Amino acid sequence: MQGVKLLPAVAAAIILATGASGECASASVHVDVQVDTESSTPVQTKKRMVSDYAEMAEGIYTGLIVDCRGLGLKTAMSPVIMNINGTKIYGHKNLDIDKIIEMGMVDYIDDPEAVDRAGTNPLIVKAIALKNFNSDPVVSLEDSNRILVENYATKFLKALKVVFLYD
Repeated sequence: MQGVKLLPAVAAAIILATGASGECASASVHVDVQVDTESSTPVQTKKRMVSDYAEMAEGIYTGLIVDCRGLGLKTAMSPVIMNINGTKIYGHKNLDIDKIIEMGMVDYIDDPEAVDRAGTNPLIVKAIALKNFNSDPVVSLEDSNRILVENYATKFLKALKVVFLYD
């Protein structure tokens, strides 16, 4: 492409959000783009929703296990799962308060075999860091997107089927 000036690939975040149903929080998807600076055609963008990716969901997961072993996880009354950009993907704001009082938001388990709350086929992701006094797991963008897509199919976050694995 001689004579065409392209900006270097830039990272762009496309924010996904659910509707008013509150079934899951917002998420981010990492996209690399190149921009043709000499193009006279305006770029059309579309805000994508988690539901746009529903066909990617396997729809077989019964819950979520966040593996926080080796990070020094501390318990909290209202933990949050967030991605590396700080976008919250699980927290009390989109959940039934009565159910939270009855069950708690998560189970803290130190035995990988005793994760009944997450069901028989949980989605397992690894926390890459902790925030807020080591009580809030941080997951990769890829894992946060996977959590939200799979949750869209089976609603395990709303059902509080979340386990934090610690040591």
